Amino acid sequence: MRFADAAIIVTNPEISSVRDADRIIGLLDSKTDKSERGERMEKHILIARYDPHRALRSEMLGIDDVLEILSTPLLGVIPESDEVLRASNIGSPVTLSNPKSAPARAYIDAARRLKGENVAITIHSGRKRLFVKLFGRAA
Repeated sequence: MRFADAAIIVTNPEISSVRDADRIIGLLDSKTDKSERGERMEKHILIARYDPHRALRSEMLGIDDVLEILSTPLLGVIPESDEVLRASNIGSPVTLSNPKSAPARAYIDAARRLKGENVAITIHSGRKRLFVKLFGRAA
């Protein structure tokens, strides 16, 4: 696969964002040069700002809900994190400003998948356990 032959649709797990992503998928399937030649464009979903705790409380859509609505393969899940905002404020990608952060690891995993590597999709967590938060180290 050449990178130019694939589209990455980024969506947040909220219904309005998923609806917009669905419209974009429809446009990719009907209004691109490839679609007019009768060819299919490879598409992938990247879910951003995902918080599994909020999804469990039905405050946002779950991953399965997003994938069911969009019917498009999942490229990765980027967790909700203040690290992305911090990186943006200093003008640096989170993958460079804090490469060990949960969102940086998720972006790197997604890029590896896009390159064709077999990398399991995991939801990286930036949340530290209570003991680590209180005392600064693991038990």
